[in-house]
Amino acid sequence: MDSSPFNRSGLTRRSPPPTPQPLAQTPSREPIEKMETISTPELQNWMGSIEQSLNEVCSITTEGKLNSEQKLRVSNLCRKVGHNVAQLAVQYQSLKQKAVQTHYYLQALNEKQDLTEKLATEIKTVIKESCTKPISESTSFADMVKKGSNSFVRPVQHSAVAIYPSDNSKTSDETRNLVQKIVCPEEMKLKVRGVRKVRNGGVIISTETKDDLEKLKQTVQHANSGLTVDEPQKRKPRIIIIGVPSSMAESEVYSCIFEQNMVDKVPSMTRDTFLSSIKLSHKSGRRDSDHHNLILEVSAVIRKALITQDRVFINWTSCPVRDFTLVTRCYNCQQYGHAAKSCKNTAPVCGHCSEEGHSIKECTKKNDSPKCATCLRFKNQVTIKPEILIARLG
Repeated sequence: MDSSPFNRSGLTRRSPPPTPQPLAQTPSREPIEKMETISTPELQNWMGSIEQSLNEVCSITTEGKLNSEQKLRVSNLCRKVGHNVAQLAVQYQSLKQKAVQTHYYLQALNEKQDLTEKLATEIKTVIKESCTKPISESTSFADMVKKGSNSFVRPVQHSAVAIYPSDNSKTSDETRNLVQKIVCPEEMKLKVRGVRKVRNGGVIISTETKDDLEKLKQTVQHANSGLTVDEPQKRKPRIIIIGVPSSMAESEVYSCIFEQNMVDKVPSMTRDTFLSSIKLSHKSGRRDSDHHNLILEVSAVIRKALITQDRVFINWTSCPVRDFTLVTRCYNCQQYGHAAKSCKNTAPVCGHCSEEGHSIKECTKKNDSPKCATCLRFKNQVTIKPEILIARLG
């Protein structure tokens, strides 16, 4: 049998398909149902039977009254049949392996789906219980954020108007006093939210409703007091470029930013458009240093192009770029939201140990770890009421 030219069953014996194993990471809750597949030994027996029949056909042909050409044709046909049957067996083995693996994968997916549905049910139950639970009066804003309540506190968008004096020499205080002489909120029944000073001697007044804002505009315009009413302009985004060489002029820096950074990022932007959309706010850093930081007011397009690449290339220097955010901190009481010149505390608070009565220069505990003055003052429990937060954000 082994010397026969039609012996193809050895192919399946030489390369039996690997037995598929279940996924090791997925535990099985129930035994996997056995698939109805033909085993390798059974398949080999079938192959051997077919080969034996083909050999017998060849033997009968050899002994019969056929010419040489007919015997050769019968032999070739038997060889072809044996080869095709062997290929069919190999293809079956491959399909069987893939079918068994798919069976295990489906079983694992069913288990994961059951687990997902169970977790989803538990999460819905927890959310429903937390939403229906009454909120006590002592609940703080921080507690509400931790619990993930569905009712978010958002700042209200109030109407506002900007009022500027015709005379540029006047200050914002003088403009505010003049507006207060012209407008009487009590008589006009206005609901004024606030008045804040801006540059160029102007003030911005915010009201509760748009009707109140229209009354305020008409009163100021008809007063003929030399005041102009305008829409308040939003401040442009500000970015800080760290480590700019001090030897470079401002125009050179702008030229390098445009040519080395903006040309490839925003091809449609011209140099004139770029220069009109960028403005120096101020500089920071030591005066005697070779490098300083530039705080620039730019348009939203320029800000996005520079921030996304994380660095600004200026001549031979690669400078980090960040969004510039300014948080006011008092160096007298170490609290936030006001400056030292307007602080009401009479005794200073140390910026290192957070104890009252001395400054950081006079601190004798500099070898100890620093402490937060805000956390120490409020005993690590800073509670901000929603209405206070809205007022600060507004």
